[in-house]
Amino acid sequence: MSSSDEPCTNLEENRLCGSNGAPHVIPIAILWYLQLCEPIANTVIYPFVNEVSIALPNVTRSVHIANDRGDDRRVGYYVGIIESTFFLTECLCVLQWGRLSDVIGRRPVICVGLLGVTISITCFGLSQTFGTLILSRSLAGLTNGNIGVIKSAIGELADSTNIVEAFQYMPLCWNIGETIGPLIGGYLSNPSQRFPKTFEDSVFWRTYPYLLPCLVAALFPLSGFILSIMFLRETVVHPWRWGGWSKVGRSKRNPESTPLLPNPAPAHRSASLRSILTKRVIISVANYCLLALISIAYSVLQPLFLSTPIQHGGLSLDPTRIGYILAVQGVLGALSVLMFSARLQQIFRVNTVFSMAMAVFVVLLGAFPVMNAFARVEDRISWQVWFILAIQLLLFGLVEIGYGCMYILVTNASPSRADLGTVNGLAQTASSMMRAIGPASSTALFALSVEKDLMGGRLVFAILLMVVVLGVGLSFLQEDGPMEENVE
Repeated sequence: MSSSDEPCTNLEENRLCGSNGAPHVIPIAILWYLQLCEPIANTVIYPFVNEVSIALPNVTRSVHIANDRGDDRRVGYYVGIIESTFFLTECLCVLQWGRLSDVIGRRPVICVGLLGVTISITCFGLSQTFGTLILSRSLAGLTNGNIGVIKSAIGELADSTNIVEAFQYMPLCWNIGETIGPLIGGYLSNPSQRFPKTFEDSVFWRTYPYLLPCLVAALFPLSGFILSIMFLRETVVHPWRWGGWSKVGRSKRNPESTPLLPNPAPAHRSASLRSILTKRVIISVANYCLLALISIAYSVLQPLFLSTPIQHGGLSLDPTRIGYILAVQGVLGALSVLMFSARLQQIFRVNTVFSMAMAVFVVLLGAFPVMNAFARVEDRISWQVWFILAIQLLLFGLVEIGYGCMYILVTNASPSRADLGTVNGLAQTASSMMRAIGPASSTALFALSVEKDLMGGRLVFAILLMVVVLGVGLSFLQEDGPMEENVE
């Protein structure tokens, strides 16, 4: 066995290193890569999800909206259902995946999640009815517990001296995924129209106009699955495994079974949920929930707003331009995390930076009705609209930094390392419930506001701004500091 496979022997000196001081580059890099696979698969549909909701004939018939075809005011109702399905099914299972990873290890759970995402996004591209769209999103949610499990694995690789360093790249990877996904979706959708010389004569691509971007997006979680099978090593001490995943004993020291931690999380320490639900955990989870609710509402409203006609409250942009805008937002978010995340957390406390991230939603959400007001004046997108949009895209980077802070706060709130999987699973379950509520409620409110002309079509933004005020207030109750018990 090479020296790089040995675990570090000193907790305070463990800076993601092997016994020779060299970084565990491969396992950390793999976990960061896995972090960007899900946003690619999730956001690839954003540029065309509004279009697919009413464009496919079978989808139109299956939701009985034939009379609404061409009525852009009602698209929000159907988009919201599609977007919420993933998070609704995820919240039913993510806690169980987290607790299961405490028992059988992180690696097998991560592999199942990646395979599920690969299959589900492919099925989405093949869908011709509203029911199959919902089923494909349900499959993605049911099999995906990776967000919390990956955080647990990284939390087990870090200590109080390097937890900021370990977690600051997670939102960066998410941003990269959110950049790549919309680019793929906007550029490759409807290939028979965009690339007529190559695809015009193909009945297949006219029948499945959104399959190509879904297939390309599926390559990322598929490659992550292969990398995990081949190279990802376990961070839980001798987890119980069955079949090909045999039980690993302490005496078996090989690259696949050697823990990367000096004091890794023990497998299957049965702690009750009641004992884990400390005040610090509850406040952290509540803050995570509000961040998830507001950010997912913003994320699904943004492409809906951009695609909706100006006279109905939007900006009348096509899928390609929407894809480019979302990609630019992803790039700016990634640069913000890379350049400012660590600096802000050094200047301010982590919980203070998180409060700043919550407060910036006042500007982000308020920008939507202001942009539409300027666009209505000239019935086109004027320079004022582009200027406000640019400010909006720039400021969203602070939200991404806030997610990195939230990962740290939730991890540090855990009573012990042995409870990391459960705590992260609990946080992910609760946040998934909010993400399930957010898309359906916000897009339906958008459609209702426009259709009934409530507050000039701006009721949805007024309600969300009230939620933001609540979130900012709750963020001030968030405690900061290292995990109370790092080693059991």
